[in-house]
Amino acid sequence: MSVSCPTDHTISDRSVQNQAIRVLLVYPNTREVALANLGFQQVYSLLNSIEGIECDRYALPTDWKPEMETLSQLDLRSMDMNRLPEDFDIIAFSISFEPDYLNTVIALKYFNIPLDREKRDASYPMIVAGGSAIFINPEPLADCMDVLFIGEGEGMANQFFDKFLENGDKKKFLEQAAKIPGIYIPEFFNPQIASGLQVGVSTSLDIPSRVTRHWVAEEETLCTHSVVHGEDSTFKDMALMEVTRGCIWACRFCTAGFIYRPPRLPNLDKTYDSMSRLLEGQGRTAQTIGLVGPSVTDHPQLPALAKRITDEGKTLSFSSLRMETLTDELVDLILKSGQKTLTVAVDGPSERMRDVINKAATDDFIVEKCGFLTRKGILHLKIYSIIGLPHETDDDIEQFIRLVERVQDVYVDECRKHGRIGRITISLSPLVPKPGTPFQWHPMEEVKSLKKKFARVRKALGKLPHLKMSFGSPNEAYLQTYLSRGDRSVHEFFKTYLNNGHDAKGALNKHSVDSFVYRQYGKEDYLPWDIVDHGYRNGFLWDDYQRGLMAGRTPVCDTATCHVCGIC
Repeated sequence: MSVSCPTDHTISDRSVQNQAIRVLLVYPNTREVALANLGFQQVYSLLNSIEGIECDRYALPTDWKPEMETLSQLDLRSMDMNRLPEDFDIIAFSISFEPDYLNTVIALKYFNIPLDREKRDASYPMIVAGGSAIFINPEPLADCMDVLFIGEGEGMANQFFDKFLENGDKKKFLEQAAKIPGIYIPEFFNPQIASGLQVGVSTSLDIPSRVTRHWVAEEETLCTHSVVHGEDSTFKDMALMEVTRGCIWACRFCTAGFIYRPPRLPNLDKTYDSMSRLLEGQGRTAQTIGLVGPSVTDHPQLPALAKRITDEGKTLSFSSLRMETLTDELVDLILKSGQKTLTVAVDGPSERMRDVINKAATDDFIVEKCGFLTRKGILHLKIYSIIGLPHETDDDIEQFIRLVERVQDVYVDECRKHGRIGRITISLSPLVPKPGTPFQWHPMEEVKSLKKKFARVRKALGKLPHLKMSFGSPNEAYLQTYLSRGDRSVHEFFKTYLNNGHDAKGALNKHSVDSFVYRQYGKEDYLPWDIVDHGYRNGFLWDDYQRGLMAGRTPVCDTATCHVCGIC
């Protein structure tokens, strides 16, 4: 491997000589998935806007499979400058989803970079990571990474790289960077273990024992959209723009409603104008505009933007729509843009379970809304729900079956008025109890139990006409829950995984994983991801968890009137 740092004491010969610091931004998935990720594009643009930084991109080949042990030199080269990983000073991973932790460690193997941080000397690039998965729980990668970014990149990255450019001494730089809000230097934090479980953490520097999440306070500074277009993205001919950051609804299973608090609304005209100018400057246009956010229809400017886009003859695509906010005007604009399929996220199989997750939607309301959408001309509906919620019973599953049957009856009746019948798709996924949410203390339901519930739904609904069913894998949910809730011991699992032909199931069998996946945490138990301070008042998430177990409701996150969580 060629060296970019000639001694154990310097960060980079380029930084000393005031030359650009080379950063390789890696999305640990295939190229078409990377190019469809708005966060990856935003960080790429952000880093290249910092004076003294030269950022290139990398993603795995389109035909890549996890079982591949090696990649060719051609497949290891960066996307813009055709450089190899060893030609960079910093390799920065952008990680949005926990399963991509596995792809991250595979990428390091391909790059010929030791997984153990302490085994890397100054001849290796600095290895860092950020993204939403990282600030949900950074601990699974803590023994691998030199630096972890906790929170939103805007502002934090600037401070980090300003310090980086000022210092030639790596140790001194890391000590200074550790004092920047949102910058987590794992080597300065020491887990305290008792009886095989982590019970706390100590620090070797004069720094807090928790890392404060960095977030962007002002909505006007938010302007996130596609910065490249026309490449081999999963979403063909689509440019993306952020419509909402965070979510007011506070569904107890969803990280977006909690780790991005308080919710913020970007200026949509400003974002759309900025994206249009940038793409036009590249000599490119996009026929489809993808609107991204946890609940895009919450933005009061959305109807006006949607009308503007459709009046330009372009198509709209929505990442998320809430039933409560689907008005006649908005559905008409969706239809005008050519979209014929909408997802109705019921999220819980019964009314009681919807109260448990803090989603107010009765069966009658869902049936009426599905009828309304079909009547308007949306002839393909997707109905999505989570299975395996706290205190869920067989009766809740039975109520879901009855709900689908009612929706099917109304749907077919309305379709006949249009002279043709489309299709309803039922999609069920197991609950993955995520850190940073009120369900973080709750265990995942056992795989065998989930499979029985899926089989029951399949048997009851399988003969209905015009209906298709899709089930998330309980085994994959088990792996994701482990990666979501794990501590630094996951590092040993990664080693097993890398040495057994990248067989995740085989690696899971060799480690004590049930203790993370099926563990019911208590109020006083130490949670590995408590290393991140999201700013909540003490007890807020626990109180909401208890309220959920009693099927109690919590108001929406209204920053003007509500101060229950303690952030505002």
